[in-house]
Amino acid sequence: MMGLRTPRIECKKVLPMTHENILTEVRGRVGIITLNQPDRLNPMSNEMQREKIDQVREWNDDESVGAIVITGAGRGFCSGADIAKFEAAVHNGLNEVPLLPADVEWLELVLDSKPIVCAINGVAVGLGVTFTLPCDMRVASSEARFSFRFAAIGLTPEYGSTHYLPQLIGMGKAMEFMLTARFIEAQEALAAGLVNYVYPPKEMLAKAVELAQQIAENPDWQLRKIKSLMHENYMERDLSLVVRHERDTFRESQGTEAHQEALLAFRERRKPNFHNFHKCEAAE
Repeated sequence: MMGLRTPRIECKKVLPMTHENILTEVRGRVGIITLNQPDRLNPMSNEMQREKIDQVREWNDDESVGAIVITGAGRGFCSGADIAKFEAAVHNGLNEVPLLPADVEWLELVLDSKPIVCAINGVAVGLGVTFTLPCDMRVASSEARFSFRFAAIGLTPEYGSTHYLPQLIGMGKAMEFMLTARFIEAQEALAAGLVNYVYPPKEMLAKAVELAQQIAENPDWQLRKIKSLMHENYMERDLSLVVRHERDTFRESQGTEAHQEALLAFRERRKPNFHNFHKCEAAE
């Protein structure tokens, strides 16, 4: 098969960031963000939100990271927005619900990000569950509990949740979960389609990382284009437009080095090598 070659490797140095509200590590090709305010069940402050966004952006620019996992420290995943922010807003007489300033930034970032798997290790309430909805997959501990708690505290949903939740679990269940504001156990969340898998607590994070690693072995450009197509097309009623979007991107993908490497690997009866980063180390 003449003309086919392995992908050209471009080495890009990314300096690690320092954070006060999250922990970070890399396992294989998976970057892991741990929300790290365990004594308070990891409420999402403005500062934590900023650090989370900045870290995802950093890994999106890092060729050695192919997928991202977000989890929580301790017995909680995320207890929602910091209640002190709501109290301050009421005390100061604001006439609008106090949203985190990076709400829209997070939604836009997730849609264009490398794949993100949320590893929900414990309680996920309000914003603590809604920020996961635009992410690509959710894996839960059997001890996880979910609640769209807004009505129970005199508020209404946010973070695009009234768009994403019905798409994930259907209008009937979405209405039930939102209007009752009740707690949802992990197995019910699995049955409804809110999460992809449920695992015992001691296995959950490893399983989430394993899933993310399986994703990350695929070529980055293709993964992000698949995400883009899915989000563009899943509510598009014009099927001819959907097919056109798919056809144009398919043709573009045929010209990529990743596709050429896959064809060559098939002929050579081996696994494709999409991420040959050891060349970077050898060149140092």
